[in-house]
Amino acid sequence: MLDAPATVAQALALSADDAVAADLDGRTWWYRCRFDLTPAELDRALRLGLDGLATQASVWLNGELQLSSSSMFVRHQRVVASKQWRPSGNELLIRVEALSPLLAQQRKPRARWRAPMVAHTGLRWWRTSLLGRTPGWSPAWPPVGLTGAVWLSPADADAPSALQLDAGLSEAGVGQLSLGLHLPEGATEVHLSVTGRDEPWQFPLMLNQGRWQLRTEVPGAQAWWPHTHGEPVRYALALAWRSAGGELRHSPLGHTGFRRVALLTQEDGFGIEVNGVPVFARGACWTPMDARSLQASPTQLDAELQRLRAAGINMLRLSGATLYEGVAFFDACDAHGVMVWQDLMFANMDYPATDAAFQAQVAAELDTQLSIWRGRPCLAVVCGNSEVAQQAAMWGADASLWQPALFHEQLRERITHELPGVPYWPGSSIGGAYPFQPSAGTTSYYGVGAYRRGTRDATQSGLRFATECLALAQVPGERGMARLRASAGGTTPPVHSPAWKAGVPRDLGAGWDFDDIRDHYVERLYGESVEALRRSQPARHLQLGRAVGAELITRCYSQWRRRGSACSGALVWFLRDLRPGAGWGLIDDAGDPKQAFHALADVCQPQHLGVTDEGMNGLHIHAVNDGAEPRHGSLQWRLWRDAGVTVAEGQQTLSVPARGGISLGVSSLLLGFLDVNWAFRFGPPPAHGLHLRWLGESGELIAERVHFIDLPDDEAPRPLGHAGDPGLHAVAAPLDDGSWLVTVGSRGAARAVYFEAEGWSPSVEGFHLAPGTARTVRFTPWPGTSAPWHASVGAINAMTTVVVTHAR
Repeated sequence: MLDAPATVAQALALSADDAVAADLDGRTWWYRCRFDLTPAELDRALRLGLDGLATQASVWLNGELQLSSSSMFVRHQRVVASKQWRPSGNELLIRVEALSPLLAQQRKPRARWRAPMVAHTGLRWWRTSLLGRTPGWSPAWPPVGLTGAVWLSPADADAPSALQLDAGLSEAGVGQLSLGLHLPEGATEVHLSVTGRDEPWQFPLMLNQGRWQLRTEVPGAQAWWPHTHGEPVRYALALAWRSAGGELRHSPLGHTGFRRVALLTQEDGFGIEVNGVPVFARGACWTPMDARSLQASPTQLDAELQRLRAAGINMLRLSGATLYEGVAFFDACDAHGVMVWQDLMFANMDYPATDAAFQAQVAAELDTQLSIWRGRPCLAVVCGNSEVAQQAAMWGADASLWQPALFHEQLRERITHELPGVPYWPGSSIGGAYPFQPSAGTTSYYGVGAYRRGTRDATQSGLRFATECLALAQVPGERGMARLRASAGGTTPPVHSPAWKAGVPRDLGAGWDFDDIRDHYVERLYGESVEALRRSQPARHLQLGRAVGAELITRCYSQWRRRGSACSGALVWFLRDLRPGAGWGLIDDAGDPKQAFHALADVCQPQHLGVTDEGMNGLHIHAVNDGAEPRHGSLQWRLWRDAGVTVAEGQQTLSVPARGGISLGVSSLLLGFLDVNWAFRFGPPPAHGLHLRWLGESGELIAERVHFIDLPDDEAPRPLGHAGDPGLHAVAAPLDDGSWLVTVGSRGAARAVYFEAEGWSPSVEGFHLAPGTARTVRFTPWPGTSAPWHASVGAINAMTTVVVTHAR
C-alpha cells in the first residue's frame, strides 16, 4: 500500500549528524496513508499486514484501532471485513511513541551488570534493535517507524495456515521431509509435490486431529551443501488440494533442501558438521545493506550473496546486536549455499526474563521468526544471544549469573522443539573457565585486534571458533574516499579530524579507538612511525592502513585453515560499514570492497594455499581442498631474496584429498639445510620471499600464494623498501563493454599492489607480485560517472606510483 517501508530517518533523508539533532527516539511520529479501493476489493474481506513497527506503535484504520505493538520483531496481520472499508478516502494512521521517556521509567528487577556499549540500560525491557543506540559504533539512525512492508491482500480463507516444515538428511544420505498445516474444513485429496531437476515427487497428506500431516523419505533427493563443499541443491514445494466445493486449489510453499547439521563440541571444542563432513566456517557478521532504511530488495540481496559466494564466504552471522532479516535474505542464502549463524536479538544486557509481559513478547517474536526459518537448509545455528555471558563476566558479575535460564533452558527448549534439524547454542561467547576463553567453545576473538597481540596468537591462543574477530578501522578505497572528500568540502579529512573520526568505531569509555588498533599493527608489521606518516605522508599512512588489514586476515586465516588446526571457524566482525568512513566493514557503506575484503576472498576459496612460520621447524606450506573430489597436480615453488634473486626453486607432485588438506615443510623441498625463516640466525637471512603455485593435472592454476618472509618477532621489522624499488609496470587495453583490462607486472617483488584511478574500480587490489610475475585486473567505471580513463599503480614497498600506459 505504501510505496515502500520507511523508517523515520529514511523518510526524512536524515544524515547521521542530522539524526542526532532530530533525536528520533525522543519524539512521537505519525504516519498517514489515504487510499481508494476498487469495487472488487470492496466486496470482500482484506488482510492488512504490517511487517515491522518500531517500536511502541498503534494502528488505526478508518478511525478504528486495529492493534498496538511493543516489539519491532513481530509481524502483524489483521483481517478487515468488507463493511469497514470505504470506496474512497480510506485512512491508515500509525502512531510511533517516543521511546526515550519509556526507557527512563524505573522498572524492576534491576540489571545485575552494565553494558557500557548500550546508550540506555532501559533497552533491555524493549524488543527493539540496538542499531543506532550504540554510540561507539552505529550511527544515530535507530530503527524508528516502519521497518517492514505495509500491505493489503485478499483474505483468502482457503489458504494453508499454521505451517510447520522440516527437511533433513539421514545418516544413510536419504532425504527426509515432514510437513504439517491447517486447511479449511472439507478439504480433500491433499498432496505435496517436491520438484528438483528431475520429475517431481508426489506425496499425500493425511488428516490427523484436524491437521494435515506428512512424514516421508524422499529417495534419490540430492543433499544441500555449503557452496564451498558441494552444490546447494534446492527443491520447490507446492501444495494441491480440493476445496469443500470440489475446486482444485494450489499453493506454492517455497523451496527447501536436504542436509544434516551437527555441532562438534567434544573436548571443549566447537565445530560445525554438515552431512557428516566437518566444515571450516568462514565469512563475516552481516549488517544491513542500508543502515537508514534497513531494507534491501530481493534482487540486491541475491546479487550480494552471489558476490559473497564468489569470495568463498560460506557463513554469515546475524548478531544479536543488530536485527533479523526476512524471507528474501534466507532465499538468497539457500540458493547460494551460504550458511547462517542466527543470533536471537539479545546482546550484552541482563534481560528481565521472569517478567510475564517480556516473556509474551519473546514468544510472539519467535512465532514470527520461526515462520521464516522453518525448512531453511542454510540455517546452521540458532544462538541464544550475543556476548551476554561475556559482558556479565567482564563486569564482575558472579559466575552463577553467566548462564541465564532464558538462554540455556527456555529458548533452547523452544528452538529445539520447533526446529529439530537446527542446532541451538546458548551464546556467541561461551565455554571454558570464563565465557570468552578462546580455547573452549565459541568466543569473540580480538587477541589479534583490540588486545594487540602478535599474529601468532591466532594459533597460540588455541582458538576454537570465532563468532567475531579481526575488527579494525578498515580504510575505504578510492570511491569511498571520494565520498568522504565530497562531504568534507572537497579535501580528504585528516585522520584526527571530527569528520574522519565520526566514521571510526570505538569502545565507549576507552582512551583509544580502532584507528589506533590498525596503526599499532602498521608499526608492528611494517616498522614505520605512524606519527611521522600522519604528519608528512598522510596518503601513505592510509595505504599502509589498507594493507595491514588485509595482511592480518591472510596471516590469521592461513593459521586457522591449516590441517590439524584447533580452529573450526572464524567470522570477521562486520561485513559492511553502517556509514561512510573507516569502519569495521570489509565493504564500505556504498557496497565497494576494501582491500580487506579481497584478502578474505583470497583465503576463503575452497582450494587454498597458506604459509606459516613454525619457528625452529621452519616455514610450512598448507594446501587445503574443501571440494568433494581429490585434487591431483603439482606444486611449483621458488624462494627469492633482494630484488628477485632466486635462492632455490623446484616442482613436485601434489595430491590433496577430498575435503582435507596436507602440510609440507619447506625444508623437505630443499636438497640441504637452509635457515629459510632465519630461526637459527646463521649469517644474514637467506631468503625474503616464497612464491607458490598449485597446478592441476592439466596445468591449470588452482591456487597461488606470494609470501613475504618476515624477521622473527623479537627483531625490528625489515624496512619495506630494503630491496629497492620493485620496478612496477602496467599496460591497459579497452574492452567492448567500456571497461579496461590492466596487466600489471613487477621486476622485483611488489607488496600490496594498489591503484589510483578516480572514477574507476579495480576488480581486485592489495595482492602481492613475486619477482618477474604479472596479474590482470579489470576496471569498471563508477556508477553514474563518466571519468576519462587514467590510472596509476603502486605498492607499499615501491618508491612511487607508475602511470598505467595504453597497449599499442
